[in-house]
Amino acid sequence: MPTLIRRLSGAAALVFALVFAFPVSASAGELGDTARPAAAQSAQISGDPAPEGFKTGDLTDLAPPDAGKRDAREPAWSYHITSSCSGYESSIRQGANWWGGGTETSSSGTPVECTGGYVQGCGGGNVVGCNWGQGDRIMLSTLVSDFGLLAAHEFGHNWYGHSAAGCANWGSDYEIMRPTMC
Repeated sequence: MPTLIRRLSGAAALVFALVFAFPVSASAGELGDTARPAAAQSAQISGDPAPEGFKTGDLTDLAPPDAGKRDAREPAWSYHITSSCSGYESSIRQGANWWGGGTETSSSGTPVECTGGYVQGCGGGNVVGCNWGQGDRIMLSTLVSDFGLLAAHEFGHNWYGHSAAGCANWGSDYEIMRPTMC
């Protein structure tokens, strides 16, 4: 029993150290339910703390997806997975397939890149994913536990901004577009 207590207290100390070594904050802007013009390119970021997990970058100024609609997809789009994502291809395909209409190519469409650390140049801070130019380039961090969800979230920025603050999940388009990977 004393060994178990020592192990648990050591694990708690490790979690405590990691939480304070990697501070995170949400990058979701206040987005309403009304659609904004697709041509809008400005970033909308707030400093609200994230519930837990990693934040995602948002360089779009688009409305989040309607919680009940899944029909408003672009009919055709393409992407290609770069060599930096070796071993993560199936998770990236899972994320792309959520949105439908996407075609994986060998070299055209949105390049999808991967990094083992945080994504630089996307809203600042400890960001784990970014979609520049609504599909010009996507960067994904392997730091997250559900890599397919992160890929789906970033592909979603081709059409949508962040939903309300909270943890992303597979529940719906709206839930996928939440700003934090928990």
